[in-house]
Amino acid sequence: MCKFIRTALAYNGALFFLVDFVLKLTLTFLVFMTLTACSPKFDWRDTRDGISPYTVLMPAKPSALSRDIQIGAQTVTMHMTASQIDHVKFAVGAADMGDPAVAQQTLAVIRTKLVDNIAGHLTQDRMSVAQVDGKPVFVNEFEAASTEPTGVSIRMQGRLVARGGWVFQVLVVGPDKELNQEAVDTFLTSFKPV
Repeated sequence: MCKFIRTALAYNGALFFLVDFVLKLTLTFLVFMTLTACSPKFDWRDTRDGISPYTVLMPAKPSALSRDIQIGAQTVTMHMTASQIDHVKFAVGAADMGDPAVAQQTLAVIRTKLVDNIAGHLTQDRMSVAQVDGKPVFVNEFEAASTEPTGVSIRMQGRLVARGGWVFQVLVVGPDKELNQEAVDTFLTSFKPV
């Protein structure tokens, strides 16, 4: 009889341990799902920098800064607004070149400097012109790639826009493996000069 009681207690103890383990695992899973559901990776928000004439959707709360830079032979103030998700940066830069012809001509200069900044090479490059409110808007869409010394492949996708005297650079830069193409497309296509 004692042997039967010991066997029953051992079996019930193992059963209790198994039930306890399953309950803890279920609770942990529910807590994880609740936390991840409440904190989305991309928290899209309509953004304007208050100085430059554009609107864009940023994937996280952006930060902004302005500084003087040299574009060609001209010194201009570049207004930058950017946010970051993991190692991927989403940024918009805007500068008033003062003259629509100069703005259009600087697109190639800006693209070259951006690609040089990542020590990369162009993998795609396309220029187009659209009419908005009877005025031309020049758009240069491009992609560039590079490899860091650590072996990480870097990709830059950008859209350079000249409208009136303003030039805009709309960029996503980060490790190729971390770029979410849907997020990149949402960001780039949301940009609208106003």
